[in-house]
Amino acid sequence: MRKIGKLCLCGLAAALLLAGCSAGTDGEEYLGTVALAEYKGVKVNVIPAEVTDEEVENRIQSVLSQNQEEVEVDRAAEDGDVVNIDYTGYQDGEEFVGGSAEGEDLTLGSGSMIDGFEEGIVGLKKGDTKELTLTFPEDYREQALAGQEVVFDITVNSVKEKRDPELTDEFVQSISDYQTVDEYRDGIRQEMLEQKQESVSLQIQQSVLQQVIDNSTFDLSRNAISRRYNTEIDNYQTQAEMYGMRLSQMAASYGMDEGSFKEYVYASVEENAKSQLVLNTIAAQEGIAVTDEARQELADMNGQTVEEGVEAYGQESFDQMALNRQVMKFLEENAVNEAEAASGSETDEAGTATASQAEETAAAETEE
Repeated sequence: MRKIGKLCLCGLAAALLLAGCSAGTDGEEYLGTVALAEYKGVKVNVIPAEVTDEEVENRIQSVLSQNQEEVEVDRAAEDGDVVNIDYTGYQDGEEFVGGSAEGEDLTLGSGSMIDGFEEGIVGLKKGDTKELTLTFPEDYREQALAGQEVVFDITVNSVKEKRDPELTDEFVQSISDYQTVDEYRDGIRQEMLEQKQESVSLQIQQSVLQQVIDNSTFDLSRNAISRRYNTEIDNYQTQAEMYGMRLSQMAASYGMDEGSFKEYVYASVEENAKSQLVLNTIAAQEGIAVTDEARQELADMNGQTVEEGVEAYGQESFDQMALNRQVMKFLEENAVNEAEAASGSETDEAGTATASQAEETAAAETEE
């Protein structure tokens, strides 16, 4: 079931962006009516975003590992090293085409050469030579060499070790716009915090919206639901045909028969309609209207200009998506995150204790 959600079904996560799965509707679509449950002060329990020192250092270590340097070493080659080699390949005493190279870098253990080649270089040092007798695999792309025994004469020109660069101001400047290590570390922390905060916001918004939907009473328009459902089924049939399948085969690929698949699509369409009806009704009751700022935020989130967004979705759908985001933010701003409150209480208690200590100190100093 969860695999299907990765396709096009419109659930709560999609309600943040989608104006509804039904496309090509002229004018405002009548979805029905809703008697809204309370949508302000809804309680959620989402752990506030926090970034630890360990997470920051792990991210930095990952960056260092992605920017490894190759340093020549005076020792025997090991797996993972980069060796620079010259080699010549012989078949029945004659050089064969494509079997020779000079000054070629090869990472040992990469598996880029035939079996036995890289393994045969392990243990060699700069200046060492070696003759390797190897056999090409039976399914080798060059038929003349497939399954044939050959000999390689190999000379090692250098052995280089991959090392993480040192975290210095110079390195930071080479990979980012920051000037110092401290600035870079602070920037990484802020970037990670913003990413986590976005995730927390989404969780809060979805939790509130789901609770409002669960506690509201709906009278949905069957005509609207049917239109949306038929559009979705048509979309899936078209998608199936693109892959040379029937709808029943697509359903089977996701572990369902065709009937169960259609039931799931219908339920998802209903859920999306409820989401949209709730968002639209809250917008009307709270006087929330789409703003240019909201349009720009939506465009930025999609890596587009507003004009590109309008061209891609149409003005009505683009505005609906922007409005959805505004209402979802409103729900978040008016929610009560009990996890955050609990965390805040601990801080308040600590703050109160500190204040009391300060007052006691001041009183003592006055007495003196």
